[in-house]
Amino acid sequence: MMDQNHTAGWLRPLQADRLTPFLEIDAARLQRNLQQMQHKADSAGVTLRPHIKTHKSVWIAEQQRRLGARGITVSKPSEGIAFIESGERDLLLAYPIVHADSLIALLSAAVQHQARVTCIADCAAGVDAIAAAHARQPECPLAIAIKVDVGLHRIGVDPHSDAPLLLAQQISASGLPFAGLVSHAGHAYGAGNPSAIAAVAQQEIALMLGLQQRLSEAGFAPCPISVGATPTALAAPVATGSDEIRPGNYALLDLTAWRLGLCTPDALALTVVTRVVAVNPHFAIVDAGSKMLSSDKGPHGTNASGFGIAVDEDGNQYEVLKLSEEHGFLRYDDRAPPVGALLRIFPNHSCAVVAQSDRFVLRQPDGSAQELEIQGRGKFI
Repeated sequence: MMDQNHTAGWLRPLQADRLTPFLEIDAARLQRNLQQMQHKADSAGVTLRPHIKTHKSVWIAEQQRRLGARGITVSKPSEGIAFIESGERDLLLAYPIVHADSLIALLSAAVQHQARVTCIADCAAGVDAIAAAHARQPECPLAIAIKVDVGLHRIGVDPHSDAPLLLAQQISASGLPFAGLVSHAGHAYGAGNPSAIAAVAQQEIALMLGLQQRLSEAGFAPCPISVGATPTALAAPVATGSDEIRPGNYALLDLTAWRLGLCTPDALALTVVTRVVAVNPHFAIVDAGSKMLSSDKGPHGTNASGFGIAVDEDGNQYEVLKLSEEHGFLRYDDRAPPVGALLRIFPNHSCAVVAQSDRFVLRQPDGSAQELEIQGRGKFI
């Protein structure tokens, strides 16, 4: 549970101005999170290319761009299309393409709106698929970066192997520009604390710089290095030698970030506002279940005991122990929240929670609010 000494920042009134459950984003906290990461990137002289998979919101992406972000990172081609159509002009698709048809609609949208696209590849089949898609949409400014496995072991080439050199040769032979090296140290979430996470960041840049040097010695032009993960971006200084950072979760943050010691509770910008609909001797029941909160207990290597922490206006906390589709089961001790009470649930993983909803409420410090669309949700291809 959260330290009671730090919950005072959450004790602003809950607004009963719409039906529950709904996502609410604290505008002031969001802005502060965005400013702090942009300042960190600017101070280090690197590009901030935020991953929009966390908020999936065109409006938030616009705020990031106004503060100085250059380009965005997206998860799936259909997600990229939603943002190109809303004004973005420089996208990194941080997902492997192995079938040319997967890319055609995105490249078509990029041609129509004069946007630039960078894809990643970690195998020959990926380069072939991207090149084949480009042959069908040759007007699109398209480049390929090599994805490097720095420890997550999800996708990426082994930086110590010959695979990246062979891929760089294949990219050059395809006629498409070689856009550099891209990594994601997602395993940092499992490191447990800021100093261990910082060590992961140091290992990541060492691997990337070593591979960059090998490519240079093999005759390839100096290639930029792009690293991306919120834990490493918050726990460590921006690594010397990197050219770009791609954090995503930093915009909203969540209980996972708090448990890892990466932020204080007053940085958590996203909550689910819910209402108590029943109380029994075992649980207090709220109207936010797995369809609202998701069943995700945390990213890469994290696994919370429950599905979030609910807090009432007096600072009383209740762990969300179980979920059914439309209900959350809250544990209470000597005093249950009354039926009808409004609560805020702080989720374990903000990315998964935002993906459940079509819109969110942006709440200003004076209590006023506007409802904004989540354009990037539901984009699975």
